[in-house]
Formats: sequence, C-alpha cells, structure tokens
Amino acid sequence: MTSARVAPAEGEAIVTQSLPLEEVARADARPQFRQGLPSPVQVGLTLGATGIAFATSLASLSAGLPQRVTLGALGLVPLISLLLAVGIALRRRRPEPDIHDRYLDYILGLALLGTATAAMWFLPGSMSIFFWSWRLDMVWLPLFAAGAVTLVCGVRAAWRYRVPIVFLFLAWPLPYVAAHLSRGLGAASIAAIGLAVLAVVVLPRRRRIIARHTYPRGDSSRGRAGGGLIAVGLVCAAAILTTVADRQLQTAAPLLEADGQPKLAAISRPASSIDGLVRTTASGAPTTLPSWGSRANHESYRYGGSQATLPGTGNASDAGIVVDVLAPGDGRELALSPTGLAALQGYRLEASRADDLGAGVGGHVERYLAPGGRMSLLVVWWDWPVRAAAGAQRERIIVERLVPLDLKAPRGDDLLHFARQLVASMVAEASTAP
Repeated sequence: MTSARVAPAEGEAIVTQSLPLEEVARADARPQFRQGLPSPVQVGLTLGATGIAFATSLASLSAGLPQRVTLGALGLVPLISLLLAVGIALRRRRPEPDIHDRYLDYILGLALLGTATAAMWFLPGSMSIFFWSWRLDMVWLPLFAAGAVTLVCGVRAAWRYRVPIVFLFLAWPLPYVAAHLSRGLGAASIAAIGLAVLAVVVLPRRRRIIARHTYPRGDSSRGRAGGGLIAVGLVCAAAILTTVADRQLQTAAPLLEADGQPKLAAISRPASSIDGLVRTTASGAPTTLPSWGSRANHESYRYGGSQATLPGTGNASDAGIVVDVLAPGDGRELALSPTGLAALQGYRLEASRADDLGAGVGGHVERYLAPGGRMSLLVVWWDWPVRAAAGAQRERIIVERLVPLDLKAPRGDDLLHFARQLVASMVAEASTAP
C-alpha cells in the first residue's frame, strides 16, 4: 500500500458561501414571470376577445325585451359578471394557489379554448337547428372565457376570477324555459342572485391572520405569471374563428324566438306552389313508397303539375314529389331514422350525405334502390323543433320521389333544390305569422 500526503498549502482552499441550488433556480426563474404584458392590457384583451367571439349571442340576450321580461333579463348576467370581475380586481388580494408554471397555463388554456372553439364550429353542423334552439352557444361562453383568462393571465388569475366565469352560466336560457318561470319571478331571481353574489364578493370582510408566502421586494411575479404575444395571438385567432361560427345564429333566427324557442307550428303546412309544382293532398300516393309511421299526427302532400321543372313530375301517372310531415306527440316514432325504416321495408341504401338546407337547418340526402330493382327512391329529410300546445316538439319532414332506373344518373340534387325552396317557404311563413 502506498500513501500520499498533501501539504497544508495544497489541501486548503477558500470556498465562497453560495445559495442553495433550489434558491438559485428560483432566482433565475422569477425574472421570466415578470416578462409579459401588463395586467390591465391582459384583462382588456381577454374581455375584448370574449366579447367579439360571442357578440351575436350576447346581443340576442336582450332581444326578448319587453315582451319576455325573464329572457330579456338574461342580458344582465354579462354585466353583473363584469362588475364581479371589477370588484375582485379592486379588492385586496387573498391567498391563491402557489402556481407559477406557464406550461400548465398553456395546457389548461388551450384545452378550454380549443374545446369551446371546436364545439362552436362542429356541433351546429351535426345537431342542425337544435344547437341554436337549445342555445348551447351560451354554454360554451364561460368555457371560452376561462380558457382565454388561463392562457393570457395564468391559472392563478383564472382561479381568482372563477366566480364571474361560473356566473356566466346563468345566461343559458334553456333552464328558465324548462322551468316555466313567470316573467317577474325569473327576472327577480336573476337580479337577486346577482346582487347577492356582488355583496359577497365586493363587501369587505373581517381580517384574519393567514400565513402567506413572502417574496422579496421588487418581485412582481405574484399575479404577473401570464402571457405574452403568443398567448394573445392564440386567443385572438380563437376569437375570430368563434365569431364566424357564432354568426350562424343570425341565419337560424327566422326559425327561433329570442330565447331559442321555435316559431313554426306543429304539423306545418308546406307552400301551395314550389317551382311550378302545385301542392295537393297525397291521398292516392302509390304503395311503392315506404311507410314512415302511423297516420296519427302525420300529413302527406303531393307536388306535381304541367309546369314541372323535374323530369317525370309532369306525368299524370307519376307520383311526383311527396312531402310527409310527422310530428308525433310523444316523439317515439321519430326515434328510428328513415334509413332504418326504409331498410326494414326492403329498400337498399346506395348513397347518403349531409347538406345545408338554409336557415341553419341541416338535412340528409339519400338514394335507395326500391324493391324489385326497377326504381330508385330519392329522399331528403330533416328534423327541426316546432311550437305545440305541450311545448317545443320535434317535427320531421321527409321529401321523397321515385324515379325509373333508366333515367341517367338519378341523383338527389334536383330534389335537394326543391327541399331548400320548401324550407325557405316555411321559414318565410313562420316569420310573417303573428
């Protein structure tokens, strides 16, 4: 074994006392939180983006005044929510979650913001007019606001303003309509809830001794952990996309009241003439057409005439275009789609697609091979809400036509044009009705 001896001069060294590694990392990280837009600018951008994104929906809240006091009072909900936010901003800070993580801000913010934007874009196409009838746009408003606040201002700010954000859910008209609240009671309930929440949030409370984290002077990271230009750009892009989708409410407005309730009456009668085709009662409709349900609350009409614009509809022996209007009281007959009913009766589906019929209505365009293999059945059908004595009900309109297979490329485009004219005529009649 060998040993070595180190001289005292070589073994001694002066080491300066340094901060722990945790404190060094914290000191390097805190200046990053100070980077960002000033708090007033962040709040202004967030409020502006949310207001622009849902401008059409917010403007429709007060459209019920003065006939519908309860639904017109829903316009007070955004104003009360804004007052709540101002009161929270002015009051003394209270203990908050000790979160200073921009990655968490982006994860939660993008999840909320992306979900609200995607719902406004894709749900109206899949749910048709029912999305606006149920006023689901007002459900996504608070989620959009929460995502914008989280992305721009941070998770701590979203937690601080949780009461105003949740309060926005009270602007959804459907619960008030389902509860059948009277005019005065509904408006008084909204005002009372708003004043109570304002009093709880704004009025000062007794001071309590609470242990809080202390930060060195000059560290303004508290409440300033939020966003830069990237976050603002994402929020602005989402606001632009959402406001384009939100404007579809204007196209659906002729079919709906201000609160989303239908204007059309149950078992609506189609127009007397469309594109030169005259409406008659389809009492002598051929048995080759499928049956779509029982005759209770079910009306059928036939369109034909010498001035027909579709091939074969001018022939007296041709069935022409048959329009079935189904509005069963309990809605059980509408649970099965026409595709399933036709398949049960021997019709084979050959093509199917969804298309826009106007006025916010989405329809289904389908082509079937009739039993026997000699005829094709062209069908355009859609559902929409109607006004009945028992309340809003769902009504189904089925436009159908049999064409011989010898016609070249039998498609539903001509029938789709007829269906759009039919929707436009029924919407126009509903708009002029008292």
